[in-house]
Amino acid sequence: MTIRFEGVEKTYLVYSRPQDRLWEWIARTPRHRVHVALTGVDFEVQAGETFGLIGENGAGKSTLLKIAAGTIRPTQGAVSLQGRVAALLELGAGFHPEESGYDNIRFMAALHGLEDGAMEDFVARATAFSELSRDTLERPVKTYSSGMFMRLAFAAATAIDPDVLIVDEALSVGDLHFQKKSLNRILELRERGATVLFCSHNLYQVRSLCQRAAWIHGGRVEAMGKTEDVVTAYEAHERRRYAHLRASVSSERPAEGAAQAPAVNAAPVPVDTPLVKIVRITTETGDGINPAQVDSFQDLSVEIEVEAYTDAPFHVAFFIVRPDKDNVFGTGTQFRDPKGGLRGVGLHRLRVKFPSLPLLSGEYLWSVYTLDDTAIQMLDMAELVQPFTVLNLRNTEFGLVALNHEWVAVE
Repeated sequence: MTIRFEGVEKTYLVYSRPQDRLWEWIARTPRHRVHVALTGVDFEVQAGETFGLIGENGAGKSTLLKIAAGTIRPTQGAVSLQGRVAALLELGAGFHPEESGYDNIRFMAALHGLEDGAMEDFVARATAFSELSRDTLERPVKTYSSGMFMRLAFAAATAIDPDVLIVDEALSVGDLHFQKKSLNRILELRERGATVLFCSHNLYQVRSLCQRAAWIHGGRVEAMGKTEDVVTAYEAHERRRYAHLRASVSSERPAEGAAQAPAVNAAPVPVDTPLVKIVRITTETGDGINPAQVDSFQDLSVEIEVEAYTDAPFHVAFFIVRPDKDNVFGTGTQFRDPKGGLRGVGLHRLRVKFPSLPLLSGEYLWSVYTLDDTAIQMLDMAELVQPFTVLNLRNTEFGLVALNHEWVAVE
């Protein structure tokens, strides 16, 4: 189902005090300022496409999703789409806090025009997917945790097999088990031909799920196209912004003897309770030395040790990263064996070798991730660890990497 945004603009009138609305009406003089949340949004999401939205907080992404879902109207322009639409917006949206989980699910079924047997089938499918107990579903949803809200909302939204699914950061809430279950459901709907509008700050998931993406900045579409191109442009912007912020506070250095931040090669911090935990990362040269400094074109390897607490298949990915978080190179076991992966409870050791490392002079680090069998859901991470310096003693090239090349005289 195609989604078309045509010249969409959304503005809000902002008043300093509530009574200014009344005085504006009486005096017929403006007492407000105009906040432009979106302007000039004009693009199309193709039927069956998974389309990503990225950008900073406050850029206008959630406003655009609400307009697409029909919960708010644009000030100007129009959105056209047809078919069954399911939307997962801010936590608890569309739920009555005083009503039970069961009643809220029935209300959603009624909004979709379901009655009698069809409604009961909808309730049964939604409650089964949510994995919430009968006692929980009989309680008012105002007593639910954020994770329970997420379970109920996602289950109810996807129980109708929607033609269009709108997701706003839904996979960032709840336990890892349900995040994976929700992700698999999105993949299932995509395989059935549903159009998915996916908003997330998790750029890895956006890269993995979406065919195209749009970067929203300051209420405008800053870039749109192939996901990798758009995400790369956004990451470059974030690096510049980060460098600017870092420079603006560079004068505020801690006094001598003050407590310092943890070293960048500190032990990796797990996300939640990982099913596959990163235990150890070791960098070695060809002669088996763990280096802080290595020469360009020297043999280098990284050994990654992980511990699995599940027999489910999983993948390991890693990146060579600059201190400014610019990815130089990345790979993973999903590229070697996309349908298999590693499996088995216990310790797993992997070694990646780089004969004649082509990196040129600079500071580098590793970022390592464990991923589920889809290579989309992150299980554990160790970012910016094991720093090492590369020196180009040959002094024959400059840049980040030495590329095989030759000079040929053209007559």
